[in-house]
Amino acid sequence: MTCSRIPPALAAAAVAAALACGSAAGASRRTAVVEAVEACSPAVVNISTERIIRQSYDPFFGYRDRMFDDIFRQFREGFGAQEYRTQSLGSGVMIDPSGIIVTNEHVISRASKITVTLHDKSTCEGSLISSDADSDLAVIKVTPKGPLSAVKMGTSSDLMIGETVIAMGNPFGLAHSVSVGVLSATERSVRSEGRVVLEHLIQIDAAINPGNSGGPLININGELIGINTAIVAEAQGIGFALPIDRVKTVLASLLDSRLLKRTWTGLLLQELTPELAQQLGGNAEGALVADVEAGSPAERAGIARQDVICEADGQAITHPLDFARVMLRRNEGEKIAVSCRRDGKERTVSLKIEKMPQKSGIQLAKEKLGLDVQQISSEVARSLDVDQSIGLIVTGVEKDSPAFEAGFERGDLILRVGGRPVADLDRLAALMEQLKPGMRIQVLLYRRNSLYRGMIKVR
Repeated sequence: MTCSRIPPALAAAAVAAALACGSAAGASRRTAVVEAVEACSPAVVNISTERIIRQSYDPFFGYRDRMFDDIFRQFREGFGAQEYRTQSLGSGVMIDPSGIIVTNEHVISRASKITVTLHDKSTCEGSLISSDADSDLAVIKVTPKGPLSAVKMGTSSDLMIGETVIAMGNPFGLAHSVSVGVLSATERSVRSEGRVVLEHLIQIDAAINPGNSGGPLININGELIGINTAIVAEAQGIGFALPIDRVKTVLASLLDSRLLKRTWTGLLLQELTPELAQQLGGNAEGALVADVEAGSPAERAGIARQDVICEADGQAITHPLDFARVMLRRNEGEKIAVSCRRDGKERTVSLKIEKMPQKSGIQLAKEKLGLDVQQISSEVARSLDVDQSIGLIVTGVEKDSPAFEAGFERGDLILRVGGRPVADLDRLAALMEQLKPGMRIQVLLYRRNSLYRGMIKVR
């Protein structure tokens, strides 16, 4: 073989061309999917939970009638109790850089410990803020050492059948996995035992497996459009997600500062739809003031019904959830600048955050439901032989009261009211204050090692 020398100038040009070609190939691989995943990944978290179950040994099990439960319960204490732990995996997504994470309620249901793994693989303990079993949504909070990234919120109002969607999460413990598919349908319902469990869902064919629950579903722009929540076990390529517009509405309620921090402005906001905006003669940007409580800081600031909140504390407000997130970052006694639009004119007012006035939870439960309650302690839990140490114990039921008619009994343990956990009397008071006469509210209670759901009418 005869070799000939390539002139230096020609060799340099050839190398530059090769490098440019490699760079172009790399650029062509950076698709919209890659960019969307890179934008959302820092906000995706993995969630592991642990539940400790305490169960007494029952030497009479299988040899007695259930009607003798109360008689035999005293004998069971002499045989001690067994404790065992169960663990589960799920996913979540950061919706606020202060450490607020949204996930599915079934991911953290009755967990005694929640561990969150962040994108940088660091772990921190999560605490349950609030949850809604009916919507299968929960909010947890973490306090990490470093800064956090939040996902960009999208909308589910303009979804297109066939558009590319990306599911992210923790399937089978495989952290920060990504699957890509298309949006197959909207307005789907999931049934269990013949009844509708969840409705108005997004159907997708991106792979969703156990552990994906609670993780984000994003569009090609890296915007959150849903929360992955369910699969059809017998099928392939059929998964479901809660649409983000519905999620935002539920989260605005779950993150209500009146429930979480006992702070109050007197503002009651609702989503500003295009139809409402047209009636008010303005654009559809902002959150509509549905009501202003009498004597509240909002009333004193001059805010009125049908005003539109455009900005609060320097943050644009496009949904009541945005205002709820602002309120969670502020404390009692502080003031925030709020921009309001009225009759097409915008103005800024100073809104003071105050402590919410309230009656006690004990008083309100008695007045509205006919229940005598007290906060449970570990000692009370042991005496009742239950594996719960969080909730409110029923110590009495007023005769002919709504609670009496609904079948409540002394010794029942109330875990949730209206889908929200009631870990203490302050939380109960905040919930009771929002109930109007004639309303029917769902209550989750624990009785004799079983969970029950019941409806109770407020008087």
